[in-house]
Amino acid sequence: MPEIQRTNLANVVLLLKSLGVKDLTTFDFMDPPPQDNVAQSLYQLWALGAVDDEGELTSLGRKMSEFPLDPPLSKMILVAEKLGCSADVAAIVSLLSVPQVFFRPRGREQEADAAREKMQVPESDHLTLLNVLRLWERHGRRAAWAQEHFVHQKGLSRASEVLGQLQDVMRQ
Repeated sequence: MPEIQRTNLANVVLLLKSLGVKDLTTFDFMDPPPQDNVAQSLYQLWALGAVDDEGELTSLGRKMSEFPLDPPLSKMILVAEKLGCSADVAAIVSLLSVPQVFFRPRGREQEADAAREKMQVPESDHLTLLNVLRLWERHGRRAAWAQEHFVHQKGLSRASEVLGQLQDVMRQ
């Protein structure tokens, strides 16, 4: 089954709306998704404020479409800007965009759990991810530090790259 027929289409619908497609029911998809999926995506975009009651793109939706992210994540960044915490939220979003950064090697599970616990922020898993990224940066982004603390160096590096891309979009 083609992926477009089995995944959340909110990002695709937002992109099509930003490109000026008015009626998604007549759009010539190579493999048309079920109309229920399109309707659910439009509803999600409406709930996020990206489209209005007529299904037209809002100014918020236009800004959201600039980000290479799922719409809820792009809205998080835009709302964070208004709240003065966009740098931290963008970092968290970048970490959510990569595979799990923690690892637990067989036979060393207790060590890995203890290392993770030392970096944990009790209020939130998202803040724990942010804390890990900040600690890694403070320690010179060293692979040895990552290995010692049971976090994937490649995942943190990739999150850092994604963060750079998000910051570029935010500056624009």
